Amino acid sequence: MKLRTLLLVCGAAFISQNLYAGRAPTQPNSYDGIAPTARAMAMGEAGAAQITSKDSFYYNSSALAYMSGAHAAFSAVIMRKSAQQPSETAKFDPAGQGLTTVFLIKDSGVLAWQALSDNTIIKYNPDGSWEKAETYINAITFAAGQKNDYGFSIGLNLTYLYGKIGESRLDSNMKPYSNIASGNGFTFDLSFLFPAGNGIYFGLNLKNIAGFMFWDDYNTEQLPFTVRTGVGYVYRGLAFDIDYDRKFYRFGDLQESNFYMGVEQYLNSFIVLRAGVSSDENFTSDTMKYSYGLAFKLKGYEFSFASQQYKINNSDFSKYVLSFNASVS
Repeated sequence: MKLRTLLLVCGAAFISQNLYAGRAPTQPNSYDGIAPTARAMAMGEAGAAQITSKDSFYYNSSALAYMSGAHAAFSAVIMRKSAQQPSETAKFDPAGQGLTTVFLIKDSGVLAWQALSDNTIIKYNPDGSWEKAETYINAITFAAGQKNDYGFSIGLNLTYLYGKIGESRLDSNMKPYSNIASGNGFTFDLSFLFPAGNGIYFGLNLKNIAGFMFWDDYNTEQLPFTVRTGVGYVYRGLAFDIDYDRKFYRFGDLQESNFYMGVEQYLNSFIVLRAGVSSDENFTSDTMKYSYGLAFKLKGYEFSFASQQYKINNSDFSKYVLSFNASVS
């Protein structure tokens, strides 16, 4: 009887809490993240079936089964240019500027940190009221891949999410409000890689099979489930990738289906050229994202640079990323 009473009290408390809680002031893409390295961005953010990429933990962790040795890397967005207001830019590029990715790879396992959101969005209304939301969301991921004797591999991602939201506003009655909330969450991803011979691979990544963020003063958020599939080709110094993904956003009107294509060519053992393009399913000039980059490799070290350009509300936007990687065989 006491146990039943306790359960009823806990249930009532949970229901009453959610009756007064509201949706967190996040954006639909607040948990998407960006290309983890300059290489990935330069290649059009394609990589679901690429076995030579150290970005595998983000696109398809089953490719980690093909890795060996130790690798350490970091990436940063060093500059952004936009004619739009910062609030409008943040809606399409929520990760912001600065350090975005740090990861360590040992053989077929990786430990990674990523900045998913770091932005401020302000909305001014005609009646003089305004709303402001500052969002910081980061992710710590452990991923690993394993393959069998036939080259078929499977990958697993476990991610811990943490963040803060600062919200303030002044309503039409000039009544102020402010709140700071912390959040913690987790995600679980599963991925597969299939060799098809002659350097061709097929990849499938199921992202956010289970993904939740628990905020102090807001409703629990369920992260958008994403299916990404692709084909990759590797031959000597050439790599080519084509990806397609579908994001099932829980709210908002962002484009959910996108295509990605990228190519990489080693000119020699020192210089690498990369280029890529991505688009939604309409393939219009206004939705195209163009990217390019180059890398300089010396023994176990690599410096990579990438630029991505597209339009935000018909205004030009460009982003520049720098990455450094050190490898030990």
